[in-house]
Amino acid sequence: MSKPQPAYKGGFVHKPEVGIHKNIIVLDFKSLYPSIIATHNIDVETFLCKHRECKKNKVPNFDRWFCTKKEGKIPKRIEKLLKDRTDIKKKLKSKKLSKKDRAKLEKKEKQIKLAANITYGYFGYPGSPYYNVKVAESISAFGRSYIKTVISRAKKNGLAVVYGDTDSVFLKGGQRKAKEFLRKINKWLPGIIELEWRGVYKRGLFVTKKGGEAAKKKYALVDKKGDLLVRGFEVRRGDWCDLAKKTQRRILELILSEKNKKAVDYAREVIKNLRNGEFKLDDLVISIQLTKPIEKYKTIGPHVAVAKKMAKMGYEIKEGTMINFIVTGGRGSISDRSEPVGNIKKKDVDVDYYVERQVVPAAIRVLSILDIRKEDLF
Repeated sequence: MSKPQPAYKGGFVHKPEVGIHKNIIVLDFKSLYPSIIATHNIDVETFLCKHRECKKNKVPNFDRWFCTKKEGKIPKRIEKLLKDRTDIKKKLKSKKLSKKDRAKLEKKEKQIKLAANITYGYFGYPGSPYYNVKVAESISAFGRSYIKTVISRAKKNGLAVVYGDTDSVFLKGGQRKAKEFLRKINKWLPGIIELEWRGVYKRGLFVTKKGGEAAKKKYALVDKKGDLLVRGFEVRRGDWCDLAKKTQRRILELILSEKNKKAVDYAREVIKNLRNGEFKLDDLVISIQLTKPIEKYKTIGPHVAVAKKMAKMGYEIKEGTMINFIVTGGRGSISDRSEPVGNIKKKDVDVDYYVERQVVPAAIRVLSILDIRKEDLF
């Protein structure tokens, strides 16, 4: 059995202001962790050097530092990657690029971004020759310090902080004020660390968890074009059927378009249609991937139960197989009643399950912001 690796503190999250907000300005750091490594010369070979003057390059809240005299191999590599990425982004702004050339540059830009993040991950990966928990911990400590400073200074500059998460901050207070703040903060930030203007969203929604506390990493924003940016909601998860996801996404769109009554009516209509058998079977399919061989599962969830049934039917089932199933009616647990997609008909479906355990919870996650309860949907 492998020895458990020591954990260390990750990024800082500023609790969101629950509710619906207008004109949200989002600023985020450009490649925060890689740029911290390059700026502060973070490497295993530069860690705790013997030069007294290098102690000024101190890790926030830790008695440790990195050399400022000898450049590390990884910081040097990351700085080159970040420069190449910036150059590609400049080229992508050209309107003269052909479709083919643009596609090539976009692919290369993504590869460079991945390479920079992988290089950063070397310090926290036990199998890496650069593995050092204290070095990895130092990077996230710098990150927490920078985002906290940005939040603090934003408030001092008359901006309201709606939310903050690891490398981004959500502000209110006007674009002119935000742009002036961005100019000031970038003048203060050292090395190649830079805060960027991501955009302005006309409305944003931040919700609570089950206990009533503000939910971190769960929000939805809509820009002036009507494009939706969703984080943390069921619309992005694989263990919910398409009907639940579509319902939640439509409710988000309606609320962010200031059509609250229509959002509630829409949820009620979906439930009514389900009860009346007006649905497509494809919309009720739940898809979950096996993360290990079926014999290694100790807890038999619905997808594992279905995988075992499929194996008995002669299907090749292995780690990584996507299991598609529908929950049917009858006796037994949900796992017992989950069946492979294929010969199922509408009359076989456990409609109550899809109403109570899929559609309603997905809808209420959003509608709770309007003080709508489960009972209000029936």
